[in-house]
Amino acid sequence: MNRLQRRLRILRDKRQGAFDAEQHYLESALRSRTARKVRAELRRMDPVILLTPRWSRSQAFLEELALDLAVGTPPIGCRTVSFRPLRGKGETDAWVYVLAVLAQLSVDRWTEARAPLVVSRLGFRTAAVELLMRAQDRPGARVALLAHGAEHLPFEVLLDLSTAWLEFTRMQPEARRTTLLLAATVDAPHIQLGDARRVLLQDLGEAEAAASLVSRMGMVSPMRLETAARFTGGVPDVVEALGVGARQLGQLPSSASAMIRALGPLADQIRSAVTIAASDPMVAERLEQFLDGEALDEEPAVDRTLLMAGLLRRTHLEGTEKMVLRAPAIGDVIV
Repeated sequence: MNRLQRRLRILRDKRQGAFDAEQHYLESALRSRTARKVRAELRRMDPVILLTPRWSRSQAFLEELALDLAVGTPPIGCRTVSFRPLRGKGETDAWVYVLAVLAQLSVDRWTEARAPLVVSRLGFRTAAVELLMRAQDRPGARVALLAHGAEHLPFEVLLDLSTAWLEFTRMQPEARRTTLLLAATVDAPHIQLGDARRVLLQDLGEAEAAASLVSRMGMVSPMRLETAARFTGGVPDVVEALGVGARQLGQLPSSASAMIRALGPLADQIRSAVTIAASDPMVAERLEQFLDGEALDEEPAVDRTLLMAGLLRRTHLEGTEKMVLRAPAIGDVIV
């Protein structure tokens, strides 16, 4: 049963007061749970800061989220954009880009959008508020800007965008029909939108990872599928790369070494991330402690580097927060 069929079945059973036989799947579907949480915030027209660890396939997540919001009730029209093209660019380029996408919220065709030109931070803030109000005043429409790669915006532009959002909410405290989501790979305090909720984009649960692999390969041996899903740790890019590699091979590999080869260029990316992070002897020593799969208490001064590199994740065990290697694949690539 695919995701859409399952959703329709749940809605039907709720109306009939029935228990859904696949509720156990929903409880273990970590990424789907994150999507439900974000959808709930956006349907209330509340802003969201989405934290997207490396290899999270954030663009695909936001595009699917936009589709869900468009077909749901009430429908929300979404504009999904990436700020990655602004990497290394200055304030002026960022002003033009951000105002252009904000202008697109108030028109039916993006090519018809017209954004004002600005030459100062004050001008940018004023124009951003004006464009948010223009989207708000569009009759009957509810719109959201879903932007990933927020860490590539210049520091001052992020601050000014946050200030503009606060001014917009002051002018429109209730019945908002416009909202924003900023997704970033780093949890930095300057990436904010007022009191926006900060949500971590979870990796796939084991069942979700297995379902993704089956969608690529078709039905395979349950034992081999379980081994492969656990190998990926649910890291979306690892799941995707293994699925693509396995399809090219014509079968799902069973050994760790074969699965690493199936990852293709992604395996080299992981090795590169490890090499860069481990250039600090303290970080290298800390990383070695996780290679046996043990969950350890967090050491913020060191673990932040490994979190930023996408090599570790936080988990809750027996009511306490621990740090673990993000996926067995990472340990196997290192070894």
